[in-house]
Amino acid sequence: MSFRSALQGLALGATRPLPATPRMAAVSRDLAERSAGAAEKPPLDLDRIAERIVAAFDHGEAPAALDWRHAPWCLWRTEPPLATHVVALQMLLAQAARPDRRAVYRRLASTYLIDYSPAREEMQRVGTALAAHASIAGEPWASLQRDHRLFEPGGVRRLAEAALAQSCTVPHLLGRHGLGAVAAGSGLAEAAYKAGLTALAERPVTSAAERLEIVKAWCLNPRGEVLYQAYRAEMVNALVMPYRDRMPSKSEQDLLLSFLTPRFGDPRVKAGNWIGMEAAAGIVKRWLTEVALRQFFDVVDTIAPEGSWRYRRAFWGAYHKRDLILNAWVVFGEDGAREARRAFGQDIAFGRFIKGGGKQVLAGHAVLLMDLGRCIVADWSHHGYCNIWPGDDPSRPRDLNARQYSTDDVRRPVPYDRSERSLTAHDIYGHGGSDNYVWQHRVAGRIGALTGQRLSQNEFAVDLS
Repeated sequence: MSFRSALQGLALGATRPLPATPRMAAVSRDLAERSAGAAEKPPLDLDRIAERIVAAFDHGEAPAALDWRHAPWCLWRTEPPLATHVVALQMLLAQAARPDRRAVYRRLASTYLIDYSPAREEMQRVGTALAAHASIAGEPWASLQRDHRLFEPGGVRRLAEAALAQSCTVPHLLGRHGLGAVAAGSGLAEAAYKAGLTALAERPVTSAAERLEIVKAWCLNPRGEVLYQAYRAEMVNALVMPYRDRMPSKSEQDLLLSFLTPRFGDPRVKAGNWIGMEAAAGIVKRWLTEVALRQFFDVVDTIAPEGSWRYRRAFWGAYHKRDLILNAWVVFGEDGAREARRAFGQDIAFGRFIKGGGKQVLAGHAVLLMDLGRCIVADWSHHGYCNIWPGDDPSRPRDLNARQYSTDDVRRPVPYDRSERSLTAHDIYGHGGSDNYVWQHRVAGRIGALTGQRLSQNEFAVDLS
C-alpha cells in the first residue's frame, strides 16, 4: 500500500471498527477481577441499561446479555432501581447462587459493598443471599463471610471492630483481602467508619495519644482534612465521650484540645460549630474551664507574684473539682495577653481590656470570669475585689466569652463606704485573711446561698507542708 493510500484509509476510517474496549485493557480487567474477586463499576449509562432491562421483563422477554451483565450495578444507583423490580431481583439472586455463575456473585457482592446503605430497599435481602452462597463464591467473599459474617445483620459493626482490633482502618482491612479499590469511598466502608467511631466513643481510653492516633488514621485524609463531614460528631465523640466520667490530665487535655479547637473552634465562642455534639461540647468546656483557671493563675503569678494566689487557686480549684463552674473565661491587659500567648500558645482564647470604664487598667490586671449556674463571679487580680451577681441580676456580665471588655463590664460599682459590711452588702468581697480562710468563707457562703452548693474548708484548704 502506498503512503497516499494509507493516508486515505486513515481519513475514511478502518474497514473493521476497533473494539469499544482495547483487547489488552479487557484482558487486564478480567485478570484483575479474577485475582481480586471483585468487579469494578462500568463507566456506562446505567439508567438506560436499567430502563432496557425493566422494559424487557415487562414485555416477557429476556434482557440483552450485555445489559444483564451490568444488572448488579443497577440495583440501587439507577432510576428505576432494579432492587424494586421483583422479577429482575429474583433472577439476579438466583444466578448469584449458582456455582457456575461466580462472576455474577462477584459483581453483586461488589455493588453491595459500594452502594451499601442499611436504609436502601432490599439491601438485607441481597445480603442474606450473599451470605448463603459466599462459601462457593471463592475469595475474598468466603473468608469475609466466615470471619466477620459480613453480609449478615451486624456485619458492618463486626468488620469495624475487627479493624480496630487489628489497629487498622476498614479500607486497609478490606485491602488485605484484595478489595482496596472497591473499598475506597464505598458505602460499606462509610457505614463501618461510623460504626467504628461509635464503638470507640463507648470504649475506655488507654491514653489520649493512642486514641488520637486511631481517630486521625480513621478520620483524616493525607492532607489532614476530615474524610466524612457528615460524621464530625462521631469523630468528636470518639475522642471526648470516654472522658464523660473522668478528667484527663493537663497534658492529655492540651493534646486533645490542640486537635479539636483548630477544626471546630472553642465551643464557648463558636457554639454553632458544635451543634449535634452538645454532650461532647459540655465536656470540652469543662477542660477549657481548667485551662482558663491555669491561664489566670499561671499568668498572673508570673506578672504580679504575691502570696495569696495559691489560696485563690485552691479555692476556685475546689469548685472546679466539684464540677460547679459551668464556664470560665479570663480577661487580660496587654502584659497578661503577651504572657498568656507565650505560656499557652498563639491560639489560646481569652478576653482583652479596652479603653473605657471607671476603673483604670493597671499593668498585670486580669479578671477571672466564672458562671456557677445561679450566679456569676468576676475575681480581679492585684488586690482587686471578687464581684458576685445573682444569675437574674440585670447588671451581671452578659457575655462570659467576649473578646473585649471595659472595666465596668466585669465589676460592680464600688460604694463610697468601703467598709467590709458595706462592700459585702453590694456583693463585693476583698481577699484579706487568706491564710485564715476569712474571705474564702465569706465568698463560699454567698455562693452557697445563691446556688445551694456549699464547700467545706477542707475542700479549699492549702497544704502548707
